Amino acid sequence: MRFVSLCLAGVSSLAGAALLAVGPAQAGEDVLYAPPARWVEPYKDKDIDTAGKTPLALYDVQQRIESGVLSIYVDRAIKLDAPQALTQAGTSSAAWQPDKGDLIVHRVQILRGGQVIDVLAGGAKYTVLRRETQLEQRTLDGALTATLAVPGLQMGDVLRIAYTQTIHDPTLKGEVQLTNPLIAAPTEAGFAREIISWPKAEHVVWKTGPGTVAVKESEIAGDHRLTIALPLAKPEDMPEDAPVRYRRPSAIQAGTFRGWAEVSQIFAPLYDPKGTIAEGSALAGEVARIAGQSADPLTRAALATQLVQDQISYQMNGMATGNYVPQTPEQTWQLRYGDCKAKTYLLLALLDALQIAAEPVLVNSSASDAVPDLLPMPNAFDHVLVRATIAGGEYWLDGTSAGTRLANLGDTPGFRNGLPLRRAGAELMAIAPRVPRVPQARVALTFDERGGIDLPTLVTARASLSGAIGANLGAIVAQVSEKQKDEIIEKFAGSTLPNLVITGGSLSYDADSATAHIDVTGIQSGNWERQGVRKREDFGDLPSKDVTFNPDRARALWKDMPVNLGFASNQVTELTVLLPEDEDGYLLRGRPDLDMTFAGNRLQRTATLTDHRLHVVESVESLGGELPAGEIAAEKGKAARIANSAVFLLSPADAVRQWQLGLPEYRARIAPYEEAYAKAIAREPDDADAYLNRASFRWGTTDLAGALKDFDKAIELDPSAATYRRRALLKRVMGNFEAGLLDARKAFELDPSAQSARALAGVLGRTGKTQEALALIDEFDDYGEQHPSFVEVRADVLAYGGRAQDGLDAINALIEERPGQAYLYNSSCWFRARFKVGEDTMIDACNKAVEQSGMASAALDSRALAWLQLGDPGKAKADADAALALAPDQTSTRYFRAIALRRMGDGSGDSYIAYLAKIQPGQVRDFESYGLKP
Repeated sequence: MRFVSLCLAGVSSLAGAALLAVGPAQAGEDVLYAPPARWVEPYKDKDIDTAGKTPLALYDVQQRIESGVLSIYVDRAIKLDAPQALTQAGTSSAAWQPDKGDLIVHRVQILRGGQVIDVLAGGAKYTVLRRETQLEQRTLDGALTATLAVPGLQMGDVLRIAYTQTIHDPTLKGEVQLTNPLIAAPTEAGFAREIISWPKAEHVVWKTGPGTVAVKESEIAGDHRLTIALPLAKPEDMPEDAPVRYRRPSAIQAGTFRGWAEVSQIFAPLYDPKGTIAEGSALAGEVARIAGQSADPLTRAALATQLVQDQISYQMNGMATGNYVPQTPEQTWQLRYGDCKAKTYLLLALLDALQIAAEPVLVNSSASDAVPDLLPMPNAFDHVLVRATIAGGEYWLDGTSAGTRLANLGDTPGFRNGLPLRRAGAELMAIAPRVPRVPQARVALTFDERGGIDLPTLVTARASLSGAIGANLGAIVAQVSEKQKDEIIEKFAGSTLPNLVITGGSLSYDADSATAHIDVTGIQSGNWERQGVRKREDFGDLPSKDVTFNPDRARALWKDMPVNLGFASNQVTELTVLLPEDEDGYLLRGRPDLDMTFAGNRLQRTATLTDHRLHVVESVESLGGELPAGEIAAEKGKAARIANSAVFLLSPADAVRQWQLGLPEYRARIAPYEEAYAKAIAREPDDADAYLNRASFRWGTTDLAGALKDFDKAIELDPSAATYRRRALLKRVMGNFEAGLLDARKAFELDPSAQSARALAGVLGRTGKTQEALALIDEFDDYGEQHPSFVEVRADVLAYGGRAQDGLDAINALIEERPGQAYLYNSSCWFRARFKVGEDTMIDACNKAVEQSGMASAALDSRALAWLQLGDPGKAKADADAALALAPDQTSTRYFRAIALRRMGDGSGDSYIAYLAKIQPGQVRDFESYGLKP
């Protein structure tokens, strides 16, 4: 992260209804009223198209370079064809800096039909205000603002205003500069142009770009003139990952500077540090203090930079000649504030007193790659910093940034080019990037998964942010309230650990290392996904998992454009995963050791799995810069290889599953989770979601009574239909069907939707209220996308009401209506087996379900039940074994297998039958209703 002040205001640009200049001619604090100068070519009133549809009827900008003065003439006519336009144009305003020139108003006219109303002739005048418009950004620009509430405006009028602003900046030693963006389509104008002129004797260079701009050159009465018809054609779309020089808007530049060396020479004396720290002064005392702390010049440079960053607050000073002239180091120390110029000058003075060679360097904070394409002018830059030379090494020191310490002193700033300021002059220099020695961000994650692969993850995370971002966060930590700290912690957790239920967190700052720490603990949904009989865990929190590089250079115009790779960076992620200590057989897959590069990035990884503990460290180092278009394809391939190499874990086939956690030997695994959920609830005691999260966990780990208590509390806090539906289902699992019916009715009352109707109908049917259930289904089944779900509920309702054949007929009709949908065959098999209907073709339906199902484990489960109902426990056991090999967490399949064993004279499954009756009594009651009794 870069913390940069835009404190070198030097760009002449025109935009909107107001003009903010960078330095006028003779100091003038009053608005002047006079005709345009002789060099202006006024646009004739009669040529203004007042009947056209475009709101901008006239946009005429003419600029003049002469004898060290830039004069900017602007003539605009705006149609007031909407109430908003009338309101916005009702007050005219313009801003200028009186220490550098004048604001001269030529006309304020209302064009109404064929009538021209001269507002100034009617006595209206601009009111001059001194108004600092950017105080919240700590900016003082010294500008005056002239405002005029235009009297008599009506809808349909055309308001025409023309004025000139003169700019003469003594800092530039008689040189002149201008940069003006050129309006382009889709902006429309009745008439628009840009004219730049100068006496032929003046040395003026000019340039347009990027892209082709048609410029007409001519000589008129001893003047050289450039004319550009506007708006330009709509600029071509550019890829957002192209360097800025390709994406910046077209502009015209003109100036009298003869090269970068002249700019360097003019500005160098402004930063001469010699003699700026008086002997015996407070600043001299600071120099002595730094010198007394260390004799090492690197340490001294770091301490001096830290002093300027920490002790001098930022405030932009654009008053008087403050745009380019810094206040003295002594002034800055006394005021304890300053802009980038003042901070740089102070730092140069400190370094000079400490006998460290240093020089100021101008840079551009947002378009540094474009600087070599610009004309040599001061307004190519908006920031200044220090380049120090210590023991032959180059160090970039920025007093306006933050967090500089000895450890990161060698880091390079986020700029591509800079202009050293030297009395002898200097050319542009490229800033060679270096990978930061200290990671700017280090994230340490611990995932405690000792509860098992089916449970959530207990997360402990620490993000350590160093350098500027660390120091800035540290400043925030010292000032914000506890509530605001919690918001920062939640924002970090939301961006780094999605869906984390926070149980605790803190912010801290180590001033010695300029490192801020964000610590958070919480509970996150488990990441294990079924992979056959095993489960697999991928780690999206590791950088390698998100490696992508896919620049689009398909268009002909783009094919040769390089890719902007950003600036030098260094980030480290450390992941520790704690696995169940009483389970062996976890496997580490992927590439444990990796050192590969792609698109200017170097990704290194070490991963080890020992003693039920996975430890992974991944670092990503980047030099930034640009990638030539011809290398994109190769780098895409490298990125894909890295993404495919990501490490992951495979669980053992016999890992403890969630349904087993009700057994006494595994209950100890639950305690850490209960403690974590209790902390989450303590943080948000009035948040229903906190209780719902714990309810889901307790339900899944067989604590049905505990889950019910949490649902009760959640409904007390937020009686939503969704929570009533969930509690109704829980009560059914617990075997309390009548109580579940009450909750289903309440859910429907709160949310009479199709979802609530299906849930209510299902419970009504299970409790014998067949007709009411069928009536509800008839009312809400619209035969659309949800029709299959309604058919399945209808079939169950009919079966529970003694009409199983009617239910099967409904399912068969749906299969005929929607052939080829494999899940419907499983629905048919499952229904037939549960309600002992259609037995003559039951196995045919079940076979088709197994053959076509994308969820073979579910279809095998259904067929196992069918074999039991047909009196073939041996085949039922075989199907159950096959299903469990694919999905060992299917509790119903284990029950069917136990029943099959019992019918085969083997009582080894009896303990499971008793266990399931304890943890899912409602499901066992359903099984018993199908005739599956031990």
